[in-house]
Amino acid sequence: MKREQKKNIENFEKLIEEKKKIPKNVKEKINSKAFENIAFAAIIIVYLAALYFGMINIPTDVYITILKILSIILLITTIITYEIGYKKDNGEVWLHGVEIMIIAIFTLYLIYLYSIYYTTFLALIISASIIYLIYYAIKIVVIQRRIEREYNNSLTDIGEIVKK
Repeated sequence: MKREQKKNIENFEKLIEEKKKIPKNVKEKINSKAFENIAFAAIIIVYLAALYFGMINIPTDVYITILKILSIILLITTIITYEIGYKKDNGEVWLHGVEIMIIAIFTLYLIYLYSIYYTTFLALIISASIIYLIYYAIKIVVIQRRIEREYNNSLTDIGEIVKK
């Protein structure tokens, strides 16, 4: 009898371990979300680097005009992204709109910061890059944990038991 109980316990343990393993489709979902955020972060870093190299190579009056134009373009992109997120009722698209808006506002502030803090402009760009990298690293971890938690919650039948 003890052998049967041990065997049953071992079978249940194996079954539990199999259920806890994240399936391939869930891992692919996590990877696609992570890649999407890494790509978005890379675009922002390239944008900030272009702003810095523009500061070095473009005359001041032209550079300030370029910053104004980029700000307007980013704000229009923000509005379009908000509208798309609203129509699709998609919070992720809306969140990307918020991220774009923050970059647009930062670009607007760069006009002022360029004029006042020209000598520390590189430090401002690097600081913004580091902040965005940290933000996206945290965001990727949070998304991964959320998707894994949703998968694990889908495995439990507590909700069905409570309904009965």
